[in-house]
Amino acid sequence: MCVGLIVSGALIAIAGYGTFSRVWVQWFPAWWRRDTPLLDRLSGGDSYYTHGPLVPVIAVAIAAYIYTRVGAPARRTRGSTLLGWLVFGFFLFSHLLFTFASVTFASGVSLLGVLMGLVMIWGGRPLVRAYALPIALLFFMVPLPLAWIDGINFELKLFASRSALWLSTHMFSVPAVVDGSYVLLSPDADGLPKTLVIENVCGGLRSIIALTFFAALFAALCRATGVWRWFLLMMAFPVAIACNVARITGLIVAAHHLGTEVAGEHGWFHDLSGILVFALALALMFMLESGVLLAGRILKRDWFDARLLGYLNTIEGDKNTVARTLHPGVLAVLMVTASMSLYLVNQPEPEAVGGVARAVLPTRVEVGDATYTSGDLVLDDKVLAILETDDYVYRRFAREAGRGEPGFDLLIVFSKNNRRGTHSPELCIQGGGEKIISKGPVTIDTGLSGSGEPLGMREVVSQDGRRMVYYLYVFKSGDSYTTNYTRQQAMILLNGLLRREAVGALIRLTVTVQDEDLEAARRLARDAAARLMPIIDENLP
Repeated sequence: MCVGLIVSGALIAIAGYGTFSRVWVQWFPAWWRRDTPLLDRLSGGDSYYTHGPLVPVIAVAIAAYIYTRVGAPARRTRGSTLLGWLVFGFFLFSHLLFTFASVTFASGVSLLGVLMGLVMIWGGRPLVRAYALPIALLFFMVPLPLAWIDGINFELKLFASRSALWLSTHMFSVPAVVDGSYVLLSPDADGLPKTLVIENVCGGLRSIIALTFFAALFAALCRATGVWRWFLLMMAFPVAIACNVARITGLIVAAHHLGTEVAGEHGWFHDLSGILVFALALALMFMLESGVLLAGRILKRDWFDARLLGYLNTIEGDKNTVARTLHPGVLAVLMVTASMSLYLVNQPEPEAVGGVARAVLPTRVEVGDATYTSGDLVLDDKVLAILETDDYVYRRFAREAGRGEPGFDLLIVFSKNNRRGTHSPELCIQGGGEKIISKGPVTIDTGLSGSGEPLGMREVVSQDGRRMVYYLYVFKSGDSYTTNYTRQQAMILLNGLLRREAVGALIRLTVTVQDEDLEAARRLARDAAARLMPIIDENLP
């Protein structure tokens, strides 16, 4: 049995090499900073999955404990074997498909389905029931797509900041105002303004992801029974949000009384509160469990189970049936899948198309009552390596005979045969160190294709220190436009799988806000979009 487990596990690991090697970089964006301590690498940047490597370790430990309790209970039937092969085959195909398409999240989830199908083939329903918990826990080591993380986290950050502001002003009498990602406090004794930055990782998503994993463990190991375990699991979300609101409230109060250097990033109270928020969440989970058990005693209901993983006592297999992990057919299929996965991962990178985007954009254009001329800007080699295309045009338009007048930048990244070129601007903005303080949809009257319909675009306002920048962007996929990154990626992916041209483009306007006049920057960007988008639409394939 051990030989079959080791060989199968090794083949699944090889099959998932491409998926999780990419995912590992997402877990630890600061991993390659050799000049920083290991702890700082693990928690640096927007590392939402710093708990990731713990997941398989804990899952294996739970599986080992289950084996000491019940061994490998098996009851193989024709139905269970057929179902196991169907699950096994479906998720193997899904894994290869998503590996080919470089969709790491779906590829990683598919590998968990492969593992579940394997267990069904090996020992039928009893074996699946016994080991479903450690397999399910492995889901928490597969990071969500970064586009999802960006959208969810921004909303969580705003909610947590506004809630914390209400608590600070009404309960602790701390005068403060929220401006996007910034909390503006009353000046200090020397009359200097105090500003507290609410980082992305303070918004709640990191805690929700990590806490949901630990809550799943808590729910599996707690003393409550049945539906109450599911109740405790679902309470992880509001508990995580409440704890982060409490943390941000504490940061605001500490910044008011002790100074922003104490409550700001790398301040001692900031770092200490990051640890205490998990202690608070664990205390709340224990309080909820105690409340459930107390209610059970009052209502004289049997909601208490002192046994660890008590459901294992109800699992029975055929005494004469042994789980068959050394299955020649299964191992042969896994070997083929592992080989194909490595082949797909090691394919040469798509050739850059080159020249398409540059021919789209004029070098001189009239916007409003002014004429703008442009010069080319250059993206560095690191950015181009990430985008996997060098087909772009990046121009800075300056107003003729208008020194000191604001101008704008226009970037078009064109990608004919891969999805990475058409990236999410928010991720690049935040990756460059800027803080997004607001974003939302807008409509521009461009008259594309003579339809007269306004074009939906998305605006983003960021700030880095005192510098504020206004962005306006849209994705093009085929003949259609969208501001939804996921929809655009799905359209390109579908076209690629159907062997149609997987063409996409990112079109982004950038205006630096001068003298804190955001409305002037917004007007210039929208006027430029209204003038240039028909030209781009006509010339961009």
